[in-house]
Amino acid sequence: MQLLTRPATVGVEAAMGDTGERPVNKLGHRIGRRGGRTREALLAAARGLLETHKLADLRPADVARAAGVSAPSFYTYFKTVDEPVLALCEAAGAPYQGLAALFDADWSGERAFEQARAYVLAVVDIWAEHGPVLRIENALADEGHDAFARERIRRLRRVHLAIERRIAEARVNGRHDSRLDARLASYEAASMVDSVAAGLRLMQRGDTPLDDVVDTTALLFAKLVTGR
Repeated sequence: MQLLTRPATVGVEAAMGDTGERPVNKLGHRIGRRGGRTREALLAAARGLLETHKLADLRPADVARAAGVSAPSFYTYFKTVDEPVLALCEAAGAPYQGLAALFDADWSGERAFEQARAYVLAVVDIWAEHGPVLRIENALADEGHDAFARERIRRLRRVHLAIERRIAEARVNGRHDSRLDARLASYEAASMVDSVAAGLRLMQRGDTPLDDVVDTTALLFAKLVTGR
């Protein structure tokens, strides 16, 4: 099985938002094309360094050097190393926003497994592309860092709500125990898939085929969502 890949959208276009207005740097100047390239280089450098370094060990000068720019250039766009990492977390969360639509489809019968498998594959794909950043987001959110906790909530909110609606429907129709809390179950279902995607390499060390991991996870996820 070949996983899909997506380019990381972390530059000026991603930061423009729905208004189409260009962001400003720390000096209050709007970021133009040249500034956008510099900011993009800093983000790419931060992302590359996170592959081999802990966030706590990174300094602005390290990011600037890896980006091929001067240290003062870093402070033109970011105040601390946390800021580019948060921008990377925002980019990593963007693909999640479209996944809620999967739960508006038909989940009856065998379609439940097909939809669940599509969701699992999409999450695996996202983690293959953004794993180092998402691991940092999860770790810092768990440690109580507000900015990263808020970003994780924003990343998963639409998915949680979509799963919650499906689980609540299954409970009303008698397919789930009436004691089941749909909101909590939605968190646990989404967390299970994220956990599998995050630990996929470790799970495959025992020569477990990727298809087996995806199918097993999809079956469990479909059961949690539909009660069938």
